[in-house]
Amino acid sequence: MLKRSVSPDLSGKKLTLIAIALFLMSTSIFVHNTVWAQEPDEEVEKALEEAGKEVEEAMQEVEESLSEISPSSEIEVEEKNESAETPFMGVYLDDIDFEDAYEMHYDYNYGVLLDGVVKGGPADKAGLMKGDIIMEFGGEKARYEDRLTSLIKSKHVGDKVEVKYFRDEKIMTTTLILGSRKPKKEEQYKEITKEGKVIRKKKLSVGYGGGSWIPVWYQPDLKDINNILSDLGFKKETFSENGFLLQGGGGKGTIGKGWFIGGMGAGYENSETTRHDWVHYNNDGILDTANVSRSAKYKVSFGGVTLDKRFALSRKFVGSFGFLLGAGKNSIGISQTDNSGNFANFDCEKDPSGDMDSSYIYKSTFSLKQKFLAFQPKVMLMYRINSWLGIRAEAGYMTSYSPNGWKAKRNGESVKIINGPDTSMNGYTFTIGPWFGF
Repeated sequence: MLKRSVSPDLSGKKLTLIAIALFLMSTSIFVHNTVWAQEPDEEVEKALEEAGKEVEEAMQEVEESLSEISPSSEIEVEEKNESAETPFMGVYLDDIDFEDAYEMHYDYNYGVLLDGVVKGGPADKAGLMKGDIIMEFGGEKARYEDRLTSLIKSKHVGDKVEVKYFRDEKIMTTTLILGSRKPKKEEQYKEITKEGKVIRKKKLSVGYGGGSWIPVWYQPDLKDINNILSDLGFKKETFSENGFLLQGGGGKGTIGKGWFIGGMGAGYENSETTRHDWVHYNNDGILDTANVSRSAKYKVSFGGVTLDKRFALSRKFVGSFGFLLGAGKNSIGISQTDNSGNFANFDCEKDPSGDMDSSYIYKSTFSLKQKFLAFQPKVMLMYRINSWLGIRAEAGYMTSYSPNGWKAKRNGESVKIINGPDTSMNGYTFTIGPWFGF
């Protein structure tokens, strides 16, 4: 039972009582003035006193009647406490978006995601869990959050409702009994601010995967290789010891709960040439010197499987840590060519084989190759520009292990390598570039 102020219609009864009050007041004043204008005797005075009492009683009754219908009076009315009877399902809802549907393999374009379930509430008793997608409520499609809220409010406390929901790539049904709302339960899944306002925490997405071209700045230790090349007549630092840019690509996809699995690979190749005075014995057994061309080609490549754990820092920024596990290869090839001087015109129809033989007298080759097992721990930060494009930056360190060491060949024949270069694939890696996906 609640009290509230009301303002009833006073147009008829109120005006009538006011008129009676004014009439009685004017009559009293008129009689008083008329009588006291003459010399009253005792009987007249007695009669006036009685008349005055009657007028006062009548005025009091009018005032009481007026006060009973005054707009400022409080009238007790019986009012239904609606909040106590609001149907209560015991869930916290969120509209499902493309990323949620992708991660959960949900193929429908409608549904409401359960962001939380109140322990002991109707939904909990019916077997619903956080992460379920409500598809239908009482035979009606739950197209979005507001629609499901309206469907719940359209029911009554105690109603039995059939609910169709999606979980683990299966569609299931259950029946729940709507309860009465209990505000204290909401504190389990909602944050109360200092001002007493209820704020719902929005779930941040960690993305769904993607792929891209991946440039990698790589800094291995090439001092030993450069020292060997320097002894062979090349410049002191043939290949940069400050790093170089590998070109690669890769992709990854979500496996749930912020974990992503994928693969990537990258490689680099560069060559340098120099001139060298080759001292040798010619075909006649005479010591001779020839100016020859030497070239050195360096190659490095790696690839493997990646595993990452992502964290949503905000709606736009996502960070992760993870690793690559795979294999790599390091190689250096050196070749020397003695040619007959200026090349003559090459006749493709007359004698191409003779033209080739007459241009090259001698060629010598030497190659070093080493295969590695590679492990690369790394951290990543990505900025999301829109739903399909981001900017990705990554830093890591490549570690390697070679079970067999260097393999060497001279002029196509395998030879044993002694005092090989102390060069591995260990080195820092840095990546920044576009990412198609999120």
